[in-house]
Amino acid sequence: MVVFIPAATGLRIVTFPRTIEVGKYDCAIVLGAAVSNNWPTPVFQARLDHGVQLYRQGIVDILIFTGGVGSGDVRAESEVGAAYAAAQGISPGDLLVEKTSETTPQNLLEAQKLMTAAGLGTTVIVSDPLHLYRSSLIAHSLGMDASSSATPTTRYRSWRTKLPFLLREIYFTLRWRVFKHDA
Repeated sequence: MVVFIPAATGLRIVTFPRTIEVGKYDCAIVLGAAVSNNWPTPVFQARLDHGVQLYRQGIVDILIFTGGVGSGDVRAESEVGAAYAAAQGISPGDLLVEKTSETTPQNLLEAQKLMTAAGLGTTVIVSDPLHLYRSSLIAHSLGMDASSSATPTTRYRSWRTKLPFLLREIYFTLRWRVFKHDA
């Protein structure tokens, strides 16, 4: 049982659907990731590019960026994300930013507050493929009407890079199921 539950959780993470159902959503929540020198890291940039793509395809009307100021940074991840999207030609009026969250549950809770204030009901969560299962669990536990869409590109390509990320996700998913919070 000690091995089965983490193994089953890992299998669910790896096989979780990567693409959204066809349709239209009010917004996309682009989950934060690290920044470096006020620029998105490759992992964050892939999330941002995917959110911008969903917007340009007319699948979402608003982009919500999450993530506070990381250690050693001067700007919040979300601010860097919104600036990146604006530089890609997205109207600043279609960008919402929360600057306080530090964990995935906080990202989604703060994004939910922005959605409520803006009268938005449906959302697509944008993140890395291995991060979507836990993100979706959290969103649904918050009562969000959420789908998810994985970045088509990822820095985690080989099992050498995927395995540490997968083990981290297994840990935080099980922690969420038991305690309903991350760290």
